[in-house]
Amino acid sequence: MKKWMMMLVAALMVLAACNGESQDEEENVETETPVETVAVKQEDFTETRSFSSRIMPNDQSPVMAQAAGEVEEVMAERGETVEEDDVLLEYQTQRGLLELVAPMDGLLTDFNYAEGDMLTTEEPAGMVIDRDPMIFQFQVTQSNRNLFSEGDTVTYDVSQANATGEAEVTYVASSTSDNGMFSVEAEADQPDDTIPSGLTGQIQLDHVVAENALVVPTEAVIERSGQTFVFIMEDGQAKEVNVSIIQKQSAETAIEVEDEQLAADDAVISSGQLTIEDGSNVRVVEEE
Repeated sequence: MKKWMMMLVAALMVLAACNGESQDEEENVETETPVETVAVKQEDFTETRSFSSRIMPNDQSPVMAQAAGEVEEVMAERGETVEEDDVLLEYQTQRGLLELVAPMDGLLTDFNYAEGDMLTTEEPAGMVIDRDPMIFQFQVTQSNRNLFSEGDTVTYDVSQANATGEAEVTYVASSTSDNGMFSVEAEADQPDDTIPSGLTGQIQLDHVVAENALVVPTEAVIERSGQTFVFIMEDGQAKEVNVSIIQKQSAETAIEVEDEQLAADDAVISSGQLTIEDGSNVRVVEEE
């Protein structure tokens, strides 16, 4: 009986030792964190600034009667395109039958007359406006004024007319208006005359924030314990590289590094980096 008990104790001790060795082996196995990488770019880093603007006609002129009188015959309608000296209507005055003519080429607006209506000399009978090119008028602060020069190209977006395109800056005020802002104008061709005057639009300007900067995905930049860094891979391990942020945007961030620790086309970890630390084992997986 005693011999049997001793054999059982010995077996249990061997089993416990095996289990301990198995646990030690499992603890010594280091896992690899799957990550994705993106190549560092080196380029001019820009930001888009947007300014609300109002669309104005290139030119406009009132249609004025020479004398008061009664409309005899109407030859034009509101919304028509007219040419200079086109007869819009004829009207009877004390001086006889006169013609009301277009003062310039353009679109006839605010014109609504029928036979028997009265004309006066006190108010315009209508307006003729020229909307090609259309003029974008907007105001900017002193700091933004320095971004504009005559001849620069900007883009416009008129959502109400579902229209986008390019415009040329034609005027930058050298002094402020009463509200302390600088007036700026840009013009864009509109040969089809589809965008009405009076609408609001957005003028957008791409401004270079940093020239020839290193650019990485914003999600690759980590701020932790007062430090800002990205991870690169070195011999299958994650390595921290301290960086300074020049400009951060939602998708990309321009950075600076010391001692050339990072260069264009180097790979930075862009996914999976939030669960690793300096020296963690990592492996690159393909983006799904």
